[in-house]
Amino acid sequence: MGGGFRYGVGSRTIDAQLWRFEERNLWSVRCMQSLWQSGIRTSGAMLLWVVLASMALWACGDRDGIGETGAGVIEVAPTQIGFAQVELGDSATEFLTIRNNSDERLQIFELELEPAGGGSAAGLSLGSVPGLPFALEAQEEQVIEVTYSPQAGEAARGRVRILSSDPRYSEEAPLYVDITTLGNSPEILVDPPLVRFARAGTGAFEERQTRLINVGTAPLIIYEAPEYGGGEDFSIALPERSYPLELLPYDSEAIEANPESYELVIDVIYEPTGQGQDTGEISVVTNDVRDPAPGRDDRGLTRIDVRADADAACIEVDSRNRNFGQVPIGSSSRDQVEVTNCGTQVLQIENIVVDQSGNTFELDLGSWDRSGNGAIDDPVSVAPGMSVTFGVRFIPFEEGTERAEVIIVNNDPIQPELVIDVVGRGADGECPIATALGRVRGVSGMGRPSLTAIPLQYVILDGSQSEDPDGQVVDYEWEVLQGPPGTLVQLGPTQDDPLGNDTSRREFRLLTAGTYRIGLNVIDNDGFRSCEGAEVEIRAIPDQDIHIELTWTNPSDPDEGDGEGSDVDLHLTKMGPGNWAEEPYSVYFQFPNRSQESIWSPEDPSLDIDVRDGAGPENITMRNPANCEWYAIGVHYYRQLFGTAYATVRIYIQGQLRYESVLEPLERTGEFWDVARIHWDSGQATIVDVDARYPALPEGQAPEVGNAMVETATELGLCSAQQLY
Repeated sequence: MGGGFRYGVGSRTIDAQLWRFEERNLWSVRCMQSLWQSGIRTSGAMLLWVVLASMALWACGDRDGIGETGAGVIEVAPTQIGFAQVELGDSATEFLTIRNNSDERLQIFELELEPAGGGSAAGLSLGSVPGLPFALEAQEEQVIEVTYSPQAGEAARGRVRILSSDPRYSEEAPLYVDITTLGNSPEILVDPPLVRFARAGTGAFEERQTRLINVGTAPLIIYEAPEYGGGEDFSIALPERSYPLELLPYDSEAIEANPESYELVIDVIYEPTGQGQDTGEISVVTNDVRDPAPGRDDRGLTRIDVRADADAACIEVDSRNRNFGQVPIGSSSRDQVEVTNCGTQVLQIENIVVDQSGNTFELDLGSWDRSGNGAIDDPVSVAPGMSVTFGVRFIPFEEGTERAEVIIVNNDPIQPELVIDVVGRGADGECPIATALGRVRGVSGMGRPSLTAIPLQYVILDGSQSEDPDGQVVDYEWEVLQGPPGTLVQLGPTQDDPLGNDTSRREFRLLTAGTYRIGLNVIDNDGFRSCEGAEVEIRAIPDQDIHIELTWTNPSDPDEGDGEGSDVDLHLTKMGPGNWAEEPYSVYFQFPNRSQESIWSPEDPSLDIDVRDGAGPENITMRNPANCEWYAIGVHYYRQLFGTAYATVRIYIQGQLRYESVLEPLERTGEFWDVARIHWDSGQATIVDVDARYPALPEGQAPEVGNAMVETATELGLCSAQQLY
């Protein structure tokens, strides 16, 4: 007994009797002690004590009746409780089972939560606790809920204190169940952590981005604007934000609606001066103290390397942080990783592995894994500037958050093992099912997942047939997965829903020839995203005999999709009677010839689209080229607004791509690029590359009849309606 109480004569005997009673029923003995101290006394006569003890048991309302108190044997499972990472605002519950592992009744007198190990129990709570005291019959059990709702700051640490009639435990040494948690702290992730450029000469210009996100479980504070230091070849540009800046823990869905709350994007600009200063560093000061700032234990310093490497392979992925969100237990969700070679030498992907504690993440390597053993059969080669993709699947088997690292082993000398962090959460429920269909506006017929169209037609995308087995679809996420190179694809509201209220339907124009792939994921009312996305594929094939396209890009244009940009023009001139930029035998923006009523008959070429604000495209089409005629193609940098424009020209003959000249630099207003010649004879086309440059548009001058054109005509015996050779 707690105070070691003694009762005078025969105290040893009385103590033994009391201990026997305490063994049988501590609750009753405590009550007897209270009655004793309230006035019941004895001179030591054992008989009187027994009588008084019996009366005390009756007075205290013994639940078992005299002689049936029962001590019981307590057993708990688990013997200690540990919580995985729980994000702020969320909660997690573990279950503590208390069992009477005996044939006698077990009394539970106290069951409470208290701090442990010098920590705090803030955020911990107990649930489903019966009114105290309570009893467990033989082999009966009681389940207690232990819930953790994390608070900002350090991890909670506590224990459950249990006082029962089991004689193995006492008030001074009760049964404890320890509770441990993981704290909530910010964690900065830089994507990519190294900003790299292929080394270039003086006058070059290139821009890349790196973004800062918070993959921790507490707000990340960026105390001041990131700063650049190092060689003069580099500089950075930041959005207008106020500091200190708070970034919330990353949320893959919420970031779409409010990106400023979840990320900070830094533009890194490379303009080499020729002085060999090809390295630099960006510094970011935050409250992520894993890498403390010098002299400041309460602040962390993150450094981002910037460099332009010599000739080498360079690996880059579209994101180093992949969040699958919430996925139903037993279902599978796939994410696609795009790997790009940002260097000047061939990139070799030698292996891809997943580092994880369980087996909830797996690779989907497609044709790279012909043997089906989950590994790359042979190294994958990626040419400079090109990209390849592979998949990662998340298959949760139980509730809770799972994390892993995907490691890409490659021949990049700076990043030989590029790491991608992946995270997903398993939960009860079912995935909604995405269904995406497409159809050409104004053309009758049912929507299809795959269709063929003509450039400049509009395609209507329809996801309204998506469904959710255990609820309803509440949101639609459309995404451009692929478009023709150099083509800016913008999805917008449909013609009959100009405000875009119906997000299940979207529309866009096929500005250029080529393949378009548009993906759809849907969200249900439980927050589940479709485990498998749907896709619409559209092949835009020209239906004219000659189809010429011009696209361009200005790397220094911050938004090539807005209404402000450089203007580059496409020209087509009929050789013989025609001169550059002179009516009627030259088609360009001042003479688009769209009326189809001109001296060109029967050719009737037309400029179908003229873009003046950046990126293009422009195209000229011709349905009936004349036999034995030559046509000259040129590009004019009409207005320079954002530095060098990189132009691309493609020529399609009867729907087939026959000529492509990619990323030709136009550096100043007025510059003219004489691109190529097309010869036509009875449905057969011959294309001759010219690639000549002029400081200004040769307006009013005849296109040059160069040696390459004459040699090709002589070698192939090409006819000519005009005396050109």
